[in-house]
Amino acid sequence: MDESRKQAFFAALFRRGLGEFPMLRRVGEEARIGALAMNKGRLVFKDRAILKDVPFSNVAPCWDLGLVGALADLQGEEWQSLSFLGVNRCEIRTDLSSTRHDVLGRIVSTTGDNILEFKGSVYRGFRLLLDAGLLPIVLPLPIGTREHVMGLAVADFRFATVPLDALIRVNDLVRHVTDEQVELDVHEVDMDEAEFDALFDQFRHAQRAESPA
Repeated sequence: MDESRKQAFFAALFRRGLGEFPMLRRVGEEARIGALAMNKGRLVFKDRAILKDVPFSNVAPCWDLGLVGALADLQGEEWQSLSFLGVNRCEIRTDLSSTRHDVLGRIVSTTGDNILEFKGSVYRGFRLLLDAGLLPIVLPLPIGTREHVMGLAVADFRFATVPLDALIRVNDLVRHVTDEQVELDVHEVDMDEAEFDALFDQFRHAQRAESPA
């Protein structure tokens, strides 16, 4: 991917909310965590000073064994946000160990979503990972997907060898985003129109009963 296409790729994802999520990247021989931001019309990486003097080798496993899926911009879906795609929907060149694959395969949400096959809102996907004890972080690593769009790799930051306070801060950042933006999409709503009308009527009757005469 040449530089102009790379810039356009990141800019398109940024317009859809990429800047909300912490990103792990390499700067020289060190690792940095920050987020993309717009500065004077240019997309820049803003370091959050979470990592200090951490060599890139300490986080390198996130680029292979730690991969858990991809963040992508899918058009025409019910959700309005960026999407998260599980490992089985990505063209990942690294062969995950059978043990690792089995562990991911056991991560299933209360609505039946399996993280390996997941396709949905990035907020729901990241929440599913967090609830399973994983710590999703975006990598500036474009990867192909089976949805015929290019995505950005998402890794489990627990594969990094970093101070505990760095893990805690990343966890807090990701949880803050998902707690604020987590959505209910059509896969999570199981209520027909008649049921909704009945519940709404109950609500109105309760409101009238509580109102002063």
